[in-house]
Amino acid sequence: MSRIILLLIFFAAWPVMGQQKTEKILNEAELNQRLDEIQNQLTALKNQLNQAEGKEAKLLTELENQDLAINELGKEIHQNKQQVANAKDQIEALSLQIKKKNDSIGSQKEQMAELLRLHIYINHDRILKMLLLKSSTQTAEITQHQLNYLQDKLYRLIENIAVQISQLQVIKSQLSKEQEQLKVKQQTLISSQQHMQEQKSQRRLVLNNLRETIAQYQTESEGLTKDEKRLNQLLVEISQLLTDLPDDLGSNTTFKRLKGKLNRPLDGNVIRSYRSLRAGNSRWDGIVIGNEAGQTVKTPAYGRVAFADWLRGYGLLIVIDHGDEYMTLYGHNESVLVEPGDWVQPDDAIATVGNSGNINPSGVYFEIRKAADPTNPIPWFK
Repeated sequence: MSRIILLLIFFAAWPVMGQQKTEKILNEAELNQRLDEIQNQLTALKNQLNQAEGKEAKLLTELENQDLAINELGKEIHQNKQQVANAKDQIEALSLQIKKKNDSIGSQKEQMAELLRLHIYINHDRILKMLLLKSSTQTAEITQHQLNYLQDKLYRLIENIAVQISQLQVIKSQLSKEQEQLKVKQQTLISSQQHMQEQKSQRRLVLNNLRETIAQYQTESEGLTKDEKRLNQLLVEISQLLTDLPDDLGSNTTFKRLKGKLNRPLDGNVIRSYRSLRAGNSRWDGIVIGNEAGQTVKTPAYGRVAFADWLRGYGLLIVIDHGDEYMTLYGHNESVLVEPGDWVQPDDAIATVGNSGNINPSGVYFEIRKAADPTNPIPWFK
């Protein structure tokens, strides 16, 4: 990861007016060195938390690789969908231009036809022409001027129609090109989706083998407890690493003032409630919102991505730092659309729905944490 991206992970504006906290001011070289250390520590910690032994370790590595492969395909599919949508919008805009040009050409053709009929009538009807061109020299000059104006207007109309027909041909050519590009993108999208289905089939086999292997050594409750400990350890480490770096999020509303005002990260039903039983004595520290795989997961508030990687028990996990010790977590994603260091605005797309790690059915696991302690997300929503 480039040094600039790393710099964005934890660098923000200096504390707001009235804040009594004293920050240690680091120069650029010191800050870059510190950010390198933080990134290395988080990578080492993630690898340590994901470790296992024997057959379980091998299967776990295969599961992680499958989830990461699906992640890359999911990002490609998401990008293709955006490109297809943009191409459709461009085609619709071009089609509207064509319609307007056709309407304009049709209207001017009617005017030209009327002028042509009048022009022919005047030029070929001698009696009418003699009546129009009276003996008075002044009147004759005026009438001749009218006839010249009529001819000039007719010629301009003919020229204008010719220009518009030429423009119409260009627009039609552009439309044809856009349609061909759209077909190529759609074929790429279909190919990616088929490949993803193959990856998902392989993933199901690996996951089933992993569950059978884990079942030989521990209960589901024990496994979930270990997963929770891994996540807590990761979040505590992130919080500790952030303590000596500037953490103000600028002029945006502080997260704690957004309670009762947040949009949900995903449309759908809550299929796992906060503090409901998972297995044995294990309970959910967040909620699971169910929806079909591939749907868009959005962040409900301004913040920066502190973690975006695969974590055992949570699959593809995103952690967003919102300042003032608040974090939001998004687990079991199919694909991750952001990277550590990215700044996100409310309702930005950050992931797509999936079931990476170990969850069924597909959905997003969502947590809100204050100082690494979980809190019920439901009262925070509108």
